[in-house]
Amino acid sequence: MTKTQLCISIALICGLASLSGGCAFSDVPEATPIPATPTRALPETVTPVLTLTPTPIPRGAPQTLTLWVTELIAPLEGASQSQILAQQLLAFEATHPGLTIEVLYKKPEGKGGVHDFLAAASAAAPAVVPDLVVLDIRTLATSAKEELVVPLDDLLSPDLLSDLYPFALQSCTVDGQLIGVQFQADVEHAVYNTSKIAVPPLTWDEIFASGATYIFPAAGRDGLVNDTFLIQYLSTEAKLVDANGNPALDQEVLTDVLAFYRQGLESGTILTDSLTYGKVEDCWPKYLQAEVVMSNISSSLYLAVRGLLEPVTVATSIPTRDGQTVALSRGHAWALTARDPNRQLLAVKLLEWLMHPANVAAWNQAAGHLPTRRSAFEQMTRDSYVAFIYSQLEYTYPYPESEVHQRIYRAMQDAVNAVLREDVPPEIAAATVLQAVGQERAQ
Repeated sequence: MTKTQLCISIALICGLASLSGGCAFSDVPEATPIPATPTRALPETVTPVLTLTPTPIPRGAPQTLTLWVTELIAPLEGASQSQILAQQLLAFEATHPGLTIEVLYKKPEGKGGVHDFLAAASAAAPAVVPDLVVLDIRTLATSAKEELVVPLDDLLSPDLLSDLYPFALQSCTVDGQLIGVQFQADVEHAVYNTSKIAVPPLTWDEIFASGATYIFPAAGRDGLVNDTFLIQYLSTEAKLVDANGNPALDQEVLTDVLAFYRQGLESGTILTDSLTYGKVEDCWPKYLQAEVVMSNISSSLYLAVRGLLEPVTVATSIPTRDGQTVALSRGHAWALTARDPNRQLLAVKLLEWLMHPANVAAWNQAAGHLPTRRSAFEQMTRDSYVAFIYSQLEYTYPYPESEVHQRIYRAMQDAVNAVLREDVPPEIAAATVLQAVGQERAQ
């Protein structure tokens, strides 16, 4: 055992001891019209917790499995999600006598990051390639094109596939093949102060009629437009790109969203501070100080602070032009990297164990993220937020971020700045977006 492996093993064992006391895709998919209000509710029955029958490792099967993770998923310093992962891995070992699971840490991204290291190892030292690896959704498409991961279509159980939210399948599908299983998600939604308004506005007209003040990030991040703008645009079923991956923007919808921004600022409904905020965390102090009635928030931030705010603060969908609910997801996935068929079978069995509703629910609750299986929410305490997010995720899409998408987002943010800072008419700014991305005509 290497020094690194020994350190990780000690960290996992200590965690257990303390416990015992982008994918890239061409476009948001064509889909049936989204209902104005989410209607899917949690079922009454509860998924039973899985119990594993001890299964000795058959002769000739691998005696070890290797996992690569990052500190974003399992922090080394005794975080509860690390302890829960350790417990789940040891439980799998206990029910597979003779098997040892080794966990190695890699940097999340960049030079020497998990994808970079996987590519280097696959080319120069295949023997050190793991059996399972955690990858950011954003790197899945590249990993698939470089043949670093193994397609899972024929290896996973139909029960798991049918239970995943559609966005989790879409995020891990590249060229028609499933090349990962998203197990963790984060989305953006809104919250409102129930002492100020009784019913949250779901449309732009309702926002203006309610008298509520609203804040969200509008300054962009790294020059790219914020999720709020994309959610407003996509809620109309307008496209970003066509089937060939070329820009296919709807000029009329772009104009509508830009006009909503302008009207909101001019009326005082949208706080002018929105122009200086690049992320939802920037908005949060204004909401906490009761300077605004509604604010956008990330699911991870809401989960971290909800105990201090409920029932005065309640989660709701981001208001859109017609009241249609849309959210965008980012997250991480398990990917299969084992090449030997015997190792693949055992690795997939472990993957499905980690994705069991009780296990993936426990890990996500500890980590402050959202699981990607519907039945995982049936393991959680039935409260208003669990019911809300269970339904919200039905109307969620993976965040698209190909090079073409990023070019579109940069042009969109330029248009937001032009309308709100330079007083350019929305229709002129919208036309400029199409010109900037090389789109000859409106869709």
